Amino acid sequence: MKIDVHFHALGNGSDIESVETDIFFRATDNNHWFTRILYNLVEEDLIKLEADLNNDGKISTLEYFELTYRLLRDSEELDAIVLLALDGVYSPRTGVLDEKRTDLWVSNRFLYRKIKELNERLRKEGKTEKRFFLGASINPNRKDWQFELEFAINQLEAVLIKLIPSAQHIHLMDERHREFYRTLTRYNIPLLCHVGPEYSFAEGIRNRRLDDFRFLEKPLKEGVTVIAAHCATPVFPLIDKNYLKEFYIFMKEANGGGKINLWGDTSALSLSTRTPLLPQILEIIPQNWLIHGSDFPIPIDGWAHLPWVTFDITPQEYLYIVKTKNPLDRDVRIKRAHGFIDSILTNAEKVLRLPAF
Repeated sequence: MKIDVHFHALGNGSDIESVETDIFFRATDNNHWFTRILYNLVEEDLIKLEADLNNDGKISTLEYFELTYRLLRDSEELDAIVLLALDGVYSPRTGVLDEKRTDLWVSNRFLYRKIKELNERLRKEGKTEKRFFLGASINPNRKDWQFELEFAINQLEAVLIKLIPSAQHIHLMDERHREFYRTLTRYNIPLLCHVGPEYSFAEGIRNRRLDDFRFLEKPLKEGVTVIAAHCATPVFPLIDKNYLKEFYIFMKEANGGGKINLWGDTSALSLSTRTPLLPQILEIIPQNWLIHGSDFPIPIDGWAHLPWVTFDITPQEYLYIVKTKNPLDRDVRIKRAHGFIDSILTNAEKVLRLPAF
């Protein structure tokens, strides 16, 4: 099964009390100049993808899920998508929800119900080879993390747990999270964790020190299988420090016993700013340690991968890429043209806690 493990669920609900019936998104009280620009760019990109069904210039939660459904249904490259939830920000000290700093909250329960609806639609349309999965998110700072984590695993069929340490105020090395990691290990469910610079959330920009890949040492030590998002690469190589060689050494040590305990995902590697890093990634990191992800709706730039200019991409490959309308297929074809092998699309089956279907 060819799986995208890194696809964000988004919406525009404005009432945090209704988080179980809609996706909450409100950044106006906690914004940053960069995130304001990014959110506008993402919305413009979604409009270009014809997500704005009522032509009001905004993308509602329902419209976003309609686009999501269409992208997987029509994909020629993918069989499944892991839709990612995102838990709120909880105080590491008190375990209480911090409403002001919670800019996006995608409830596990809400997303599970949407996934069931989408999968039923696929079944009715005869697309039985296609499937959406839940990537749940539980902030270990919250007081009831154990109940929420076990509920997501046992009742909501979560295939992984997603964390963004900076955006969610999580210090991975905190000793209080040991039982959280041990629970992940007991249920054999992987942790998809953002590492490296985070520019999608104001809190991510402010707390970037929490996204150090070396902090993954703690969950790895407790036996958790970890997927490091974006292979810990910089977003802007001229500004962000490139730790790729150090990340490889860290991966090599984690995977030294024969079992792959630390994976890297390829999400957002098609971003134009990361294009110069692709040869280095391919040279340094073994592809049997990689898992495919898109990071949608972060833009998937086809135009930037120019023939001859961008390494060894041919004019034929370039035309194929820029003519590909489905951004998920475009992402796969960009990576393939650069030299990523197709097995990264199926490696997720070795890692995810897939339900029977």
